[in-house]
Amino acid sequence: MTAPSQPLLEIAGLKVQFGQTKAVRGIDLSVMPGEAVAVLGESGSGKSVTGKAIMGLINRPGRVEGTVAFEGRNLVGRSERDLAAIRGPGIAMVFQDSLDALNPVYSVGNQIMEILTVRLGWDRGRAREEAIRLMEQVGIKEAETRLGDYPHQFSGGMRQRICIAMAIALKPRLLIADEPTTALDVTVQAGILRLINALRQESGMALLFVTHDLAVARQVATSLVVMYAGRVVERGKIDEIFARPSHPYTRALLASNPGAVAHWSQLQPIAGNPPDKATKVTGCAFAPRCPRAEPRCRAEAPELRDVMPGRQSRCHFAEEVAHV
Repeated sequence: MTAPSQPLLEIAGLKVQFGQTKAVRGIDLSVMPGEAVAVLGESGSGKSVTGKAIMGLINRPGRVEGTVAFEGRNLVGRSERDLAAIRGPGIAMVFQDSLDALNPVYSVGNQIMEILTVRLGWDRGRAREEAIRLMEQVGIKEAETRLGDYPHQFSGGMRQRICIAMAIALKPRLLIADEPTTALDVTVQAGILRLINALRQESGMALLFVTHDLAVARQVATSLVVMYAGRVVERGKIDEIFARPSHPYTRALLASNPGAVAHWSQLQPIAGNPPDKATKVTGCAFAPRCPRAEPRCRAEAPELRDVMPGRQSRCHFAEEVAHV
C-alpha cells in the first residue's frame, strides 16, 4: 500500500516521439493517492499522448523515454504481461470516443462480465450480478434489462457511462480520463462529471483528467497541470492558478475562455499557432505568441521553477506575470 506522503504516480523526464515528431518533450508531474489532477492544454499539447504513455499504449514507431513510476515501480520498458497486470486494478482509462472503445458485436453486459471472468476468475452468474450493479452505479436505468443491449443502442452519454463502469470494475487506484465529455452536449457532460466526482469520493481513487476545457478542469480537479508544445508550463492548485496565473499561456487561456467574459466581444483569442512538433524549439516555445516576450525569451529556454509556495512556472518573468 502506498503511503499517503508518497506519490501514487510520479513522472520524470517523460518524452514521447514518433519519428521526427516530438509529442512530449520531457515532462514531470505527480499524482498523490486520492488526488484529482487536471492536465490542461490545447490540441497538440501532448496531454493525451501523456495519458497513453502512462498506460503503456504507445506502439511502434513511437518511442518513450523517461520514468513513469506507479506505486514506486517504473512502467517504461515493462513487458506487455507486466503492464496488463497493472491495467485495471492499478490504472484504468476512459477514452474520448466511447463508440470506438466498445466492441460493436458484443452486448455491453458481456463486455463488462468478460473483465470480471477473465481478470478475477469469477463464474458468469457472479459476474452478471456485478455487471448489473456496476451499470446501476453509473446511472444506467433498468440495468438488468439493458445488459443484453449493444453499444449502438445507447446514447453517447450512456455509452460513456458503460465505459466508466468497465474502467472501475477492478477498483483502480488511479483513473485516467482522456477528454471523456468532449463529444457530449453540455447537459450530458455535466452528468458525467458529477458521476466521476461521486465515484472518486466513494472509492478514494486518484484521478488524472485530460481536457482542453477550463470549466471542466475546475469542476473535477483540485490541482492543475498546464501543458504547451509537449511541456508543462505551469502547475499548482487549480483555484490559485485561476486567480493568479504565473505563465502567459495560462493567462491567455483564461482570457480566451467564453465563461469568463460578459460578452463575446471581450474575448481575447490567442494569436498564432503552436510550434511544429518536428522542429527544434529554441528559447521559449510560447515566445512567438506571447505579448510580453523579450529577446531573452527567444534565445534562452526557461526552466520549470518554483515561483511561489506550491506553484511552478516555465517563464523567465513568472513573478511579474502573476502580479499583472
